[in-house]
This record gives sequence, C-alpha cells and structure tokens, in this order.
Amino acid sequence: MTVLDTNFLIDLLRGKEDASGMADSFDDPKTTAINAFELYYGAGRSVNPKKGISEVGNLLKSIDVLEFNNFTAQKAGEIHAELMNSGNPVDIMDVLIAGIVIANKEELVTRDIEHFRRIKGLRCRSW
Repeated sequence: MTVLDTNFLIDLLRGKEDASGMADSFDDPKTTAINAFELYYGAGRSVNPKKGISEVGNLLKSIDVLEFNNFTAQKAGEIHAELMNSGNPVDIMDVLIAGIVIANKEELVTRDIEHFRRIKGLRCRSW
C-alpha cells in the first residue's frame, strides 16, 4: 500500500508527467489528513485560492485519506520524543505524517526522503 506525500500530490495537481505516470502504477494510493491540510493551506495561500481549494478537494475525493486519531497520535508522539531525545528533530508535520503511515503499516512515497529516513520503522521511497 502506498501513501502519497504532499510533494507528490502537488506535482499531480500541476499535471507533471512523472507524477501522473507513477500514480497510475499504484494499486490503492492514499494520503494522510496532514497532507490534506498542507494542500489546503497551500491552496489558500495561492494566487487563486478558490480554484486551488476546489482542485485539492477534487483530488482528495479520488483517494483515501488516512486519519489522525488517538492511535496514530500515540505513534507520532513516540516518534517525536525519540527524535528529540536523540537530538535529531524532524519537522512536526513530517512526524505526524510518519505516525499515520507507520500505524497503518503503509509505505510513504516522497521526494523529502532525507527528512523521513531518520524515523525508525518508516518505510519510504523516493520518486
């Protein structure tokens, strides 16, 4: 199973061929509620927020969105504590995404591989 990171979804929205071609190869692509937030935030800050928000909504209707709930919050909290205790922090949004991905036993597809490689137990791959 595959979870698509925000950078992948942005490239899909922009119609980039590498993302579109790769998206067709996934059997049940998903994303997380955190990625959805990042997309809506970006759309709201864009030159044409109404259009951007509509495009994000349409994209998210086409894939499953994994929730941030008590179980995934616990996993994200464990990840964040471990990273902070080791002096190796990662952006909090990436920690929340990783918590959801790990809790759901999924793999993350991202271009930000360096951010995520520090998180133990997270399966991720670059595209």
